[in-house]
Amino acid sequence: MKESINIYIADDHQIVIDGLSLLLKNQNNITIIGTSNDGIKAYNDIVALKPDIALLDLRMPGKEGLEIIKSLLGKTHTKFIILSMHQEKRYVLDAMNYNAHAYLLKNVGQQELLNTIYKVAVGEKLFNQELLNNQKEEKAFLSPREMDVLREIMNGLKSAEIAEKLNLSHFTVNTHRKNLMKKAGVNNVSQLISWVNEKGIV
Repeated sequence: MKESINIYIADDHQIVIDGLSLLLKNQNNITIIGTSNDGIKAYNDIVALKPDIALLDLRMPGKEGLEIIKSLLGKTHTKFIILSMHQEKRYVLDAMNYNAHAYLLKNVGQQELLNTIYKVAVGEKLFNQELLNNQKEEKAFLSPREMDVLREIMNGLKSAEIAEKLNLSHFTVNTHRKNLMKKAGVNNVSQLISWVNEKGIV
């Protein structure tokens, strides 16, 4: 393991960043080199600062955690740990599929957090088997951001309005709309709304 591990923390709640910083600041071999409440800033900081490990929230304005990982795939040696309140299996599988190194719940204790950081630092991947065995699934396999976009579609918003409200690009919103249509197996918004109502998703 490296003598010093550089950590970057991104979460849309400052209190979470403060809590994580408090848990880590007294560790002699860990240095926090940056933090952010915004996904786009986090992406740019990670590119510039090249931390050994980035602790990323699933949901953030601008770019969510998994979008950051996907955007940086093959472009950085940074290892990613997803932090989340969500215990559903599908979120853990998303993190695995997007090439994260670990998935931690935000109520994790200091020792488990440190153990995870140290193991990820040497290349291990850690995903809680209890979460992977969790059968309390939503009825559709949708990412957190897809759910956000879907809610706004159900509210009658157009792509441009959704992009402005969620602080996303028009291209990103359209990509999520296409993915939603594909997952629902439908061809238009009217069919998508019918599918949502049938499945009881939102």
